[in-house]
Amino acid sequence: MIKTIVVPTDGSAHAKLAIELAADIAQKFGARLVILHVLLRNASEYELEALCAENKMPESLAKKFEDLREDYLKVVTLYYVAGPTPIIVPDDILMEAGNLLLENARRWAESKGVKEIETHTVDGAPADKIVAVAEKEDADMIVMGNRGLGNVAGLVMGSVSHKVNHLFKRTCVLVK
Repeated sequence: MIKTIVVPTDGSAHAKLAIELAADIAQKFGARLVILHVLLRNASEYELEALCAENKMPESLAKKFEDLREDYLKVVTLYYVAGPTPIIVPDDILMEAGNLLLENARRWAESKGVKEIETHTVDGAPADKIVAVAEKEDADMIVMGNRGLGNVAGLVMGSVSHKVNHLFKRTCVLVK
C-alpha cells in the first residue's frame, strides 16, 4: 500500500511530469503527497528569472529581479569589474522562487484530486536532501524527473536522480 509519496520539483519539464504522475498515484491510493523543493543555488539569475516567468511570477518577485540586476550593474560600474561576473541570487529571492514552484505544484495536485498535500523547501545538496526528507516522512516512494547532465558532466558528477535512486532504499520512479 502506498501511503506517502515524495516528489521533488525544480520547475523543469521533467519535474512537472513527475508531479503529474505522483498526483495521479496519490489520488488513486489516497496517499499523502509531499512536494519538495531544494533551493536552486546553482541556477543563474537569468535561468531562475525565466523559470519564475514560466510559472506566473508575481510582480513583486519580478521587481526583485530587476533590482538585483540594477544593483549588480552599479557594483560592476563602480569597481570596474573586468570580465564576466555572475550575479549572486540572494536567499530571499531563491526562497520566493521556490515557494512559487511549490504553490504551482500544489495547485496542480489539488486539481487532480489529491486530498493531503504538504510542501517543504530545503537547502543543501539536492540528492542528499531529497533522500533525507523521504526518509523523515517515511515515504514509500519518490517520484522525480530524470534530467540528464551533459555527457561528460554526467559521467563525472552523476545526476541528482541517479544519486537518489542509488541512496533511497524504497521505490524510486524516474520520469522522462
